[in-house]
Amino acid sequence: MRVKSFRDGFMPWAGLALGTAGYFAAHQIGSDSTFQDCRVGSPLKVVVATIVGLAIVGLGAFGSWWIYADKDETPARKLVAIVGLLACVLYSIGIVLPFAAALIIPGCWE
Repeated sequence: MRVKSFRDGFMPWAGLALGTAGYFAAHQIGSDSTFQDCRVGSPLKVVVATIVGLAIVGLGAFGSWWIYADKDETPARKLVAIVGLLACVLYSIGIVLPFAAALIIPGCWE
């Protein structure tokens, strides 16, 4: 019963919570390995960080979508879920654009 109440309380917020975590992970790994200390960076790290970040954002979006698509949900929970979904779109853009920049801009601005 405790797990069900946690899941019911968390799922509308999944897009915001997991989306933020995925964006943070992709940004930190990508920026640290590409721009902060380019001696240890490689395109492989950036690709893996992008894929992991997008997967976490996708899980959050799926959780929020699950609440938004349910016809029995209250309007307040649907509102939180749609805000989470829209935030996941922004997080995805925020992950993909730096990924492209990291692959286009040469390491350490050679």
